[in-house]
Amino acid sequence: KALASVKPRASAKGVVFTQTWRPFYLMPPSVWSKGVASGDFPEDAETKGIEKLAYYISKFGANALPPMLERLDVAFKRVGVDDFSMGGNTGPTRDGHRLATYAETESLEKQDAFMTEMFKAYFCEEKAPCDKEVLQLAADNAGLDRTKTREILQVPTLWLGETTESLERYGRGVSGVPYFIVSDGNKKVSVSGAQPPEAFLEIFEDFGIDE
Repeated sequence: KALASVKPRASAKGVVFTQTWRPFYLMPPSVWSKGVASGDFPEDAETKGIEKLAYYISKFGANALPPMLERLDVAFKRVGVDDFSMGGNTGPTRDGHRLATYAETESLEKQDAFMTEMFKAYFCEEKAPCDKEVLQLAADNAGLDRTKTREILQVPTLWLGETTESLERYGRGVSGVPYFIVSDGNKKVSVSGAQPPEAFLEIFEDFGIDE
């Protein structure tokens, strides 16, 4: 919403916006591997995930979760998403990050489309982010090269180094998501947590870009 508001005026000043997604692990891959090895997670946790709702109850507590879900539901509906759900499974996101890293090389628009498809699958369709069929469908819907994305999903080392490098470069000091970095190549402003459009408009104004 902030970009839609500011872009016409910014374009008149010769300003071009680009948006890039960077990787971040809320639960590192090693946590999933150890969980399977210890028996804390089911054997197929790395490919099918674990029950999302049960995981969040264990993380935040049964009493804290209902008001949290209510706030999320209201927030989603405020932006026109009426089918938010905490059902389904959560799971490792490394394969998705590898695909997103590759997608950037095709185009930033396709990378953004892929991330949008994954968010829709996870938050609205109760699909696990570690399910390769879900990942492939998201890649297809985003218009990514099917031959290359299939190969990435079949070979776990492809684009892993680039993903790790991006995580190390941009993830320092980040403890949670969403996390936004706004930069013009010289100056950088970072902001953590979900933010209203007005917060971004203030940041753009700080860069000399206003409505």
